[in-house]
Amino acid sequence: MASGKPGSPLNIRFGKRLGALRKEKKWTFVYLAGHSGLDESFLVRLEQGQQEPCLNTQDIIAKSFGLTISELMRGV
Repeated sequence: MASGKPGSPLNIRFGKRLGALRKEKKWTFVYLAGHSGLDESFLVRLEQGQQEPCLNTQDIIAKSFGLTISELMRGV
């Protein structure tokens, strides 16, 4: 993801996309954390747009949803 600060428009859009995917699957943060291996509080900050996901994090999240990074980032 391009460089951005917490709360940047790009991070907020990513957070909205992550939230939409999570809710579509009816997954809790706890479930997504267990499924992805990422920390629950980190996922919360991502969804709130307060954390910037590095490429590795994007890959982990995409795979958790059965997506490619391109599919994960669609619309972001």
